[in-house]
Amino acid sequence: MLETGDKVLVVHRRLYEKDPIRIFTGKVLEYENGIAKIAGYTFVKDMFTGAMEEKRELRTKLLSVVSGTLIVYQLPSTVVPESLKFSLTQDGELVLTDEQGFSMDMSETVHKHELHS
Repeated sequence: MLETGDKVLVVHRRLYEKDPIRIFTGKVLEYENGIAKIAGYTFVKDMFTGAMEEKRELRTKLLSVVSGTLIVYQLPSTVVPESLKFSLTQDGELVLTDEQGFSMDMSETVHKHELHS
């Protein structure tokens, strides 16, 4: 179903409440029988600040997209994986954006809370 050149967002399913949030974004290099070879960037949640931090090194991962432990989103072809970043909105929503106008709400709740400074 995935094709070479597709852009994806891969979220590691948290199996326990305290599991860290791990996200991988990138471009599919190869895909065969449920295994995707993807070049991209890893994001992890900083345990002290709560911010999503990017590991700047380009990584190539082999991922089983049929394993049940990954949630895979196909991103628009116009997304630039190298420019993706996470930020918090005024309402406390976690949003993934790129430099081309792409935006995706990654919040884990549907209720919006106003942040107080």
